[in-house]
Amino acid sequence: MVTNKASGQGEFYTFSMLSQESVNIVGEPVVAGFVEEADTSYTVYKNCSVDFKTYFVNGAQYDNIFNPNPTGLYLNNQHFVYYCGIEMSIRQNYNNILDVKEFSYLGKSYLMIINFREDCDGEGCRYRCYNVFDITKPEKIIQVSFSSLFEGIDTFGEFNSDGIIDFVRVAPKASPDAKEGKENFLVTIYTIPRRTAKQLTNGDGHANYLYIEADPEIQSFQILQADWLVPVKDTTGNIAENSSYFAPYISFDPLYRYLYTPDGVRVEKNKWSVFVRSLGDLEAAQGLCRRLSQKKLGDAYIMIDQYSGDIKFEVFVGNFVSKKTAEQYFEKLKEEDMEVKLRDLRNGY
Repeated sequence: MVTNKASGQGEFYTFSMLSQESVNIVGEPVVAGFVEEADTSYTVYKNCSVDFKTYFVNGAQYDNIFNPNPTGLYLNNQHFVYYCGIEMSIRQNYNNILDVKEFSYLGKSYLMIINFREDCDGEGCRYRCYNVFDITKPEKIIQVSFSSLFEGIDTFGEFNSDGIIDFVRVAPKASPDAKEGKENFLVTIYTIPRRTAKQLTNGDGHANYLYIEADPEIQSFQILQADWLVPVKDTTGNIAENSSYFAPYISFDPLYRYLYTPDGVRVEKNKWSVFVRSLGDLEAAQGLCRRLSQKKLGDAYIMIDQYSGDIKFEVFVGNFVSKKTAEQYFEKLKEEDMEVKLRDLRNGY
């Protein structure tokens, strides 16, 4: 462990320091060429132990925002699409890859692909989408997905000594007490024994976690609070006492068209509001609400739209009785170069 002796504070950690052993990178696939077949463009990769190519469907009917060009990939002639969440419920369409690595761990082989989140906008651009493929048996490849603010192979490790690969997921958890140049984050941990990633919990069923203070890239961090799998030291240099983490209560219900504050509190609909944007991720929608509030552009709300099995989080500004007031905010948001729409919350929903 590295101790900050100059300030008298406790231990500084990295994710690799918390793992039982390091991940072994065995290859970094790179582009070998391009192939055109009918309306589909393929990018072929080499330096991978399985045949690997991505695709992009061309066509005038596609729109970058409203109807994105379908994308995906083939591994050993098996078709996959991209996701950006543990539930793997909403397809993402990516045009490029930020990073791709093949690695081995605990006797198995994996391919990791990292992309920007599709709804990347402002703060949301910090998220990275991980699509991870267990290629140990090339004839039966298994995929898992998740998003995280941390980018790197140290996301993966063996954190609970059960012989199964785990990964950490890092999300923002803002605090007014954060030091200059530092941010606070919540780290949770998952294991991927089969097709579905499972969050690790303690004996009471509460999430194992770290609440940390770190640089924006989260290359090293100090622990403010924890309920981890092994003893860890906090900023005082003492072993952090286990303190259960209870996730903020979010009452969002996708089955009904309710209006919510960014914290998940349901509010009574009035009549008029200004629609700002539809996003595929709750945290991205909450982030957009925060930015609108910081710019003093009005009170922001979230409504959930479920259509054809996909869930979208719609961001609105205002919950007005008067149409005239809504129109004033509509013009204010247009001045910010936002493609907004005036909505009747009663008749339209």
